Amino acid sequence: NWLLSLKNGVDVIQMDLESGLAGFEDNSFDTVILSRTIQSMRNIQSIISEMQRVAKEIIVTFPNFGYWRNRLQIIKGGMPLSKELPYNWYNTPNIHLCTINDFDNFCTTHKISVVEKHIMTDQQAVNFYPNLFGALALYKLVKK
Repeated sequence: NWLLSLKNGVDVIQMDLESGLAGFEDNSFDTVILSRTIQSMRNIQSIISEMQRVAKEIIVTFPNFGYWRNRLQIIKGGMPLSKELPYNWYNTPNIHLCTINDFDNFCTTHKISVVEKHIMTDQQAVNFYPNLFGALALYKLVKK
């Protein structure tokens, strides 16, 4: 939460990453966070590339579309609705839903170093079949 960060003396800038980071010099920040919004971004590769340019590390979190409850809702004939995916299909901002495996492949393809990965469900760590049993993914990325 950015308010908590400010209260603890951490400088915070909240902005629309799709409008770009051109106003910032290389390595301007220690950390840039893209929290639960990557699935609504239009040009993910460009956004992450810009984040890498301006920060030493990047934190990305996203809902796992491969979570078993999401899969079950699709099998039953509907689009998933959950705490992590709270919108109906007709009013969702989400345009690039992905699974944990999809994001791992994206990072490999684009030579992005994953230094930490945490998969969670109900604030509990998931280690067993994370692509199936994890509702939320948290990645820490750095420049190669």
